[in-house]
Amino acid sequence: MSYPMVEGARRNRILAAVPLSHYARLSEHLKPVDLAAGQVICEAGESLDFVYFPTTCTTSLVSHTADGDSSELAMTGRDGMVGVSLVLGSDSMNHRAVVQCAGQAFRMPADVFQREMGRCRELQQLALCYVQSLITQMAQSIVCIGHHSVSERLCYWLLFNRDALSTDQLKVTHETIANMLGVRRESITQALGKLQSAGLVSSGRGKIQILNRDGLSDSVCECFSLVSVENQRLYEAALRSSQAGEDEGMEVVEHAGPDDALLHKYQDAYDFAPVGFVSLDKQGRVLQTNLAGAIMLDIQRSHRTLSPLVDFIEPSDQGVFLDFHQEVLSGKCRRYCEVTLRATAHRSAMVVRVDATLDDLGDECRLVLIDVTEEKKIAAQALAMERQQQELLATQPYMLWFKDSQGRLISANASLVQDWRHLAQDAALEKIDFQNMPMQFSHQTGPGFAAG
Repeated sequence: MSYPMVEGARRNRILAAVPLSHYARLSEHLKPVDLAAGQVICEAGESLDFVYFPTTCTTSLVSHTADGDSSELAMTGRDGMVGVSLVLGSDSMNHRAVVQCAGQAFRMPADVFQREMGRCRELQQLALCYVQSLITQMAQSIVCIGHHSVSERLCYWLLFNRDALSTDQLKVTHETIANMLGVRRESITQALGKLQSAGLVSSGRGKIQILNRDGLSDSVCECFSLVSVENQRLYEAALRSSQAGEDEGMEVVEHAGPDDALLHKYQDAYDFAPVGFVSLDKQGRVLQTNLAGAIMLDIQRSHRTLSPLVDFIEPSDQGVFLDFHQEVLSGKCRRYCEVTLRATAHRSAMVVRVDATLDDLGDECRLVLIDVTEEKKIAAQALAMERQQQELLATQPYMLWFKDSQGRLISANASLVQDWRHLAQDAALEKIDFQNMPMQFSHQTGPGFAAG
């Protein structure tokens, strides 16, 4: 079974650094979105509805003049986020955010993001560090525009996007790069021509292939190195702060008692286990789930409604589960049951094996849900094949063995014998049982053996 919750979004550096115990909650509000090159995801002055965490795309913060000219202020890839004004307490951006290279990002509602920053100190610290990194990038861009050539700035742009996307092929036009750098398209074409002559890149219609990253690094201005080093420094500082927070939290848990410490230690294993964990009250209502359990039931862990688990099960299997639940509550259950979960808008019907136990107080029924849909399909296919083979054996003609008057063995198709029985009688053949044949029969080859 695959779980779409996870590693896609954690390709973003900020989300990857959030402790799993918090990420389990955040992931419920993350939605993947495909972004096209040139797409505007936020206009200057408009209220922010979402914050975006790029994973396989890059974006730019762009400033425009009254005459319509534009210039790129900073770029964002999978090391950052779009919507930093929310971190600083504003609900709108001062600049337009535009997609540079197409790809995927994960978005979160703005109000959820602001609420989660108050609940997760690590997320707040990482977001603030990225704001500082963005300020560094903007400040350096002023120096870069005033003192470095178009070719050097182009190398910066190519290297940033290459590292952000983890690919040597960038799907981008000369026109797009020219608009981002605030120069004429012809200037970009000429600069790319020089890089191509040096064997560093190859340029085609709507795409640029980076052939020699080290060569580009030798040709870029010092701004790229300065910004990259500062990004890494801030990121590592945020990680150290997050780790310190986790260590402090662990100390508090340890002081609370050995059982609590053990629960904390295995919290991540519970949250991200590849099987569903679901707790029910005595009435069979859902009290708690891990992430896999929530996906199986197609519910959000943060919106528990105490819905009866039987409501998620196909009507034909509801009686089976209710009997099973009563057995568990009685403390006498030593078996498991299999039921089919109803199809939802996000998945097809699912067959699950349910194992269960009762808690020490006898108040909660703790279930383990294991997806056996594929196993059931394979078993059904094997059974169908077996039945088909049995039908073939029952209907296909077989071979009969006879001995002629000279003692030679003769084989004949059973259907042929049935149709030409009178011929077999006329030939004075003696029917024999295969089991009574000599063991060396299969090795006979002389004149004493003949096959019909």
